[in-house]
Amino acid sequence: MHLLKLSLSLLGSVLATCLVAHASADTSAVRDSVTPLGALWRSAILPGWGQLYYGSVPKAALFFGASAAVGGIVAWNNARFLDADRRYQQYDSTDGRKTLALREREFYRDQRDVAALWLVAIYAFNLMDAYVGGEMAGFRLDHSTSLHLVLIPNGIGVAVQRQLPSLRAAP
Repeated sequence: MHLLKLSLSLLGSVLATCLVAHASADTSAVRDSVTPLGALWRSAILPGWGQLYYGSVPKAALFFGASAAVGGIVAWNNARFLDADRRYQQYDSTDGRKTLALREREFYRDQRDVAALWLVAIYAFNLMDAYVGGEMAGFRLDHSTSLHLVLIPNGIGVAVQRQLPSLRAAP
């Protein structure tokens, strides 16, 4: 458990260093060099790193924090499962405590497995978001594009307005 805490604090330090380095970088030059596969591979190595790569600090913190928290839950439930399994193995079959230890062992195994599925889902969503964010990093919205909420008879709608460049006649 001590090793897990040390690892998480080390990863947090790396993330904080990346945030400081990212904040001081020239964002226009960085966004022009962003590639979807670069973001994908970074997020595959460390959840949230790909989001930092294309410039989304809140998403990076969210994916890193969620992965660390759910990873901690998996580790905690696994430790409880191993303790319960050890107790289950030490009781003989005639002892009534063996049934209770079996229930406890199955409970922590199930909780660990569910948390591991959540971790896989967060990791997959992290990878998808990194790839899409890397692809969209070069997409620019300027002042000629606007988004408005409009009232329609049955509720609320969204209107996107884009001013097209004017065509000039060749001299």
